[in-house]
Amino acid sequence: MPSWCVYYFLLQCLIIFIYYFDKTLSTNDYHQVLKADVGQDIIMSCIFDDDKIEQVSFMRQMTGDILSVGSELFVYQSNIELKQFSSNRLDLILKSVNLNDSGLYTCMFNDEKLISFLIEILVAPHFVSYYPLEGSISYPEGSSLNLSCHAFAIPSVNISWIFKNKIKHSKSIHHGENLYLTSIQPSDSGLYECVASNMYHASISRAFYVTVQYVPHVLILNDKIRNILHDTVIIKCRVCSIPQVNHIYWFRENQQIIDINIDIKTQIIDDQCSESLMKIININEYQFGQYECRADNILGYKSDYTSIQQISRIRKVKQKIYTDEINRNGRTALSYNKTQKRKKTQTITTNMVNVVKGALLKCDPAIIQYLIYLDETLAFGEKFILNRLDEQHLFVQSTAVTMIKQKLQEQIDKISYDSTQTK
Repeated sequence: MPSWCVYYFLLQCLIIFIYYFDKTLSTNDYHQVLKADVGQDIIMSCIFDDDKIEQVSFMRQMTGDILSVGSELFVYQSNIELKQFSSNRLDLILKSVNLNDSGLYTCMFNDEKLISFLIEILVAPHFVSYYPLEGSISYPEGSSLNLSCHAFAIPSVNISWIFKNKIKHSKSIHHGENLYLTSIQPSDSGLYECVASNMYHASISRAFYVTVQYVPHVLILNDKIRNILHDTVIIKCRVCSIPQVNHIYWFRENQQIIDINIDIKTQIIDDQCSESLMKIININEYQFGQYECRADNILGYKSDYTSIQQISRIRKVKQKIYTDEINRNGRTALSYNKTQKRKKTQTITTNMVNVVKGALLKCDPAIIQYLIYLDETLAFGEKFILNRLDEQHLFVQSTAVTMIKQKLQEQIDKISYDSTQTK
């Protein structure tokens, strides 16, 4: 046989192989994917030649069961229905499907596969377990936080955690079923939300409100106080804690204060903080010294300290002018100036006019005392108080106003806690 005949024969075989291979792929391996949630209906439609319905059948390939032949069902299940839509179309209907209905179904024409359907039953996400069971839980400061939630769905879910602080700022903090935080702080208080989603169904979530409890944080706003005898002194103490403080006490030299000229008042600022104000009226010499503000709750107690120092009252004194004169015996004698012979005393008066640009501040007495302390300790590098007008008003250098605001804000930040930060 000539060689060209061999090549021709091989070429014919190759063409026949490709034809049947392509036909096999197009008729046998292809299937239509149908997806439905549990409880929904699925319709599988099979198209064939007109008036040949008796040669059409449906089969479930997972079990090998023949479901129908022609227009008759071979199985009698309440959720399966066969319906002839037209002379060349037959529908197999699965009603209210469940997970057991998933798998491969085939429509056959005699022994030839017309079309296959891959049924995928989907399940919406739902939580199967979570910890803790309560929606609100408290942890002590410095302890560990452990939260978890487990969900099931088809397709499978991804779980993420979102943290929202008291001022409603939110951020994603973790991915996975278990959330574990160590050495938690008051700023970790807030809402922790577990979100389960599978990109097909609506997301579901479970929220846990976490409160971090801590012993009282105590701060006296008056660091150091200097006053004259018989003056009125005001000291302010701010206390923040969770849970709220049981009591706020004042001590002087380790003794609880019971003096009749000392008035103590306490007020609640918010759900975490309270403020105690101690007012000493007509302070006597025994009431100068160190003072302690102490607060307690179920977790323990903390204190802060300040001191009241006595200063002398400033007096104006007339100054006498003398001249020295040496007598003949070498002794030193003090004699009045010729002018003072007419006037036994002379007051020196210097009249000078200084123009200074300043600002008027109005504060409560406790803040006034704190500013006086900053002025006397040269906290800004120089004195800034030009005049103390009364218990609530100061006249200060205008260049010091910004620094004063910063110092006061620093004191407030020491005792203010969010509900925020959170990290």
